[in-house]
Amino acid sequence: MKRKNVLAAVTVLAVSSGLLTVSALTVPYFVGSMMANAAPSASEVSTREDKPAMRLASQKTPVLKVEGKAPVSTVREYLQGIMTEAEIQQIYHYVDNSKMEGEPASRTMNERELKRLKILDEQYVYEGVRPQKPLPLKPGMSSFYLDIENDYFVYPARELTDEELLQYVDWYARVNFALGKRIVKPEPDAKDIGKEEALSKAADRIKRLFDADVTRMEASAAYNKFGPEQQGEWFLHFQPYRVGTLNANGEAYLMYDVYIDSISGKVLDTTVVNPSYKRTPITPEMNKKIRQDPSWIEAAKSIVIKKQGEGQAIKKSSFIQDTVYDKRGVVAVALELEDGSSYIAELRYPEKALRCLIYHPAKGGL
Repeated sequence: MKRKNVLAAVTVLAVSSGLLTVSALTVPYFVGSMMANAAPSASEVSTREDKPAMRLASQKTPVLKVEGKAPVSTVREYLQGIMTEAEIQQIYHYVDNSKMEGEPASRTMNERELKRLKILDEQYVYEGVRPQKPLPLKPGMSSFYLDIENDYFVYPARELTDEELLQYVDWYARVNFALGKRIVKPEPDAKDIGKEEALSKAADRIKRLFDADVTRMEASAAYNKFGPEQQGEWFLHFQPYRVGTLNANGEAYLMYDVYIDSISGKVLDTTVVNPSYKRTPITPEMNKKIRQDPSWIEAAKSIVIKKQGEGQAIKKSSFIQDTVYDKRGVVAVALELEDGSSYIAELRYPEKALRCLIYHPAKGGL
């Protein structure tokens, strides 16, 4: 289960001109602190390294939150037109010399500010709402500012105004834009499948496994290479537009993550994410009963054969014993095929709802 942590190496941020890809390894401070007060918690973020940490969907979750017409962001064009080289170099100096973790500040935003921030962030991205002035970067100009020399946000005791929250959003959009200019992203080779094919394969797999149409959701694609052999892999993410507004309003929604081997086009991992899902931890007593209940194995087999459409016979099936799964309310079933390849079906307890399907090729496969 310990595969490459794509979201630690390639973080997709829905800020600035829509979706930018940045390397968390290259700019750990930026990724760690950007929109820190407004970002989803770690349990809401999908990663390959620690998949059980996500709070994911029950099949009872009723909504996808799709849009008929995709909103269009003009943030990149806006920042390209106004940001000077001096400003970009100032951001580089700020990020490169910061030794702080998180976002040092005189206080944190309260719940009302956070809700307003999420909504204003999306108005900034999709509706062209801008602050009247940029965020002040030194003392003496405003009661809300970033002391850039000391890497410290200073807040007034009162709640931030909409203008100040927009300045906060605008500052991080500028940081995102500047850092995006100097990050060299790996590109697919001629032997790799392209972005559109990867998106199509991902949408097809989600439709099969979860009966969900993601064609009208916000889609992002990130390509990266891993290991000594520089194996290419696509990461595809689908989420509703205006997730911040949905969060602020307490509305439920689903997101989907798919990982695809870029050479073979094989789908390696398909996960559904529901940030509002409430987990049911599995106790030792429950665990014992589950392992005596063949319906869990049958549910996993049905998913692989009927939904996934696997043509090979299943040679062996077994439960995966893992206390991490137990704590997070997941029953994991391993299914080995005739050619030595295998699947892991992660099922939510007690619903038997599919949370994630992972494919492991046979040795020497792909």
